[in-house]
Amino acid sequence: MGFTILIPLLPFVVKRFGAPDAVAGTLITTGALCATIASPFWGRLSDRAGRKRALLGSQIAAFTGYVLLAVAGNLTLLFVSRIVEGLGGGNLGVASAYISDVTTEEERPRALALATAAFGAGFIVGPVLGGALAHFGFALPFFFAAGLQAINFTLTAWLLPESHAPQPRATVSAKTLRATLFRHRIGSVMVCRFAYIFAFTFFFTSFSLFLNDVLGAGPEVSSLLLGVAGVVGATTQIFGVGTLVRRFGLHDVTLAAFAAGIVAYALLGLVNSVAFFVVTIAFWAFSGSILRPALDARVAQLVPEDERGTFLGFADSLDNFSLIFAPTLGATVVGAAPHLVGIIPALALALGFGLTARESGNGA
Repeated sequence: MGFTILIPLLPFVVKRFGAPDAVAGTLITTGALCATIASPFWGRLSDRAGRKRALLGSQIAAFTGYVLLAVAGNLTLLFVSRIVEGLGGGNLGVASAYISDVTTEEERPRALALATAAFGAGFIVGPVLGGALAHFGFALPFFFAAGLQAINFTLTAWLLPESHAPQPRATVSAKTLRATLFRHRIGSVMVCRFAYIFAFTFFFTSFSLFLNDVLGAGPEVSSLLLGVAGVVGATTQIFGVGTLVRRFGLHDVTLAAFAAGIVAYALLGLVNSVAFFVVTIAFWAFSGSILRPALDARVAQLVPEDERGTFLGFADSLDNFSLIFAPTLGATVVGAAPHLVGIIPALALALGFGLTARESGNGA
């Protein structure tokens, strides 16, 4: 929620300092770049020092970044705040590793889906809440985000039991990481995961531009349709993922989710009405609601327990890396030929489908 409070307000904060609009994009890129760098560090630290300590450290950094953003009086401090918050924001891999520690292989896909649903709820609530709080000054939303991090820190410190005992010798060197990625199935799963995240980021960040250019829809319609996608995704994550995986297996469910995503991106080239677009985003939301938890569960399944944090941290780093260039690429394609916006993400998911199909599905 803190992240999605921040993103819609950055362009207005930048304008207060008389900077061009492009600076807002640079601020987002700066945070994403720092999170890309930090995610493997937090994941590795969680393997060595315990998940709880890594979470607490990252939460302190994120809290500091939001406070700096609230009090920033110039562009320099604004960039410093994004650097600090970005360094603390790369902890989703640690959270996924924690969930993997405390669940069985059968429970894990649904548990990770519930975590993804919570993350999605933040994407729905955060922008609305941030806009409401901004009526009382731009500092208030960021102080509120800092307050959320303070609550997070308190709950983690007092209520969250450690799931992974500190193991100072448990570490994965860069050489070992590369060897594992290239010699084992984990490498293809990471490629699949990046393909999904890239495709999602590519379209999600240009969602409103596409609607405006193709259907002439304004922000109200765009927000409503994103809400529809959120409802479809959350319903699938809460009620569908566990049932589907138990019945068909993780491998086949992952294949089906890739196929649904390819269909969704292909249908974007035919969109000519809001009703048709609703059908399209139903496929899109269904696909995305399954792919992230399914692929995270696959990563956790393939690596040893004392290396989960490192590999899921690396996966989180790939997520943040896609934020550096996918939004700009998506917006460029929409501006040039909006009906072709689905081609690149469809090709990315086709790569993921092919790599997943190549696996036997053993252990899924």
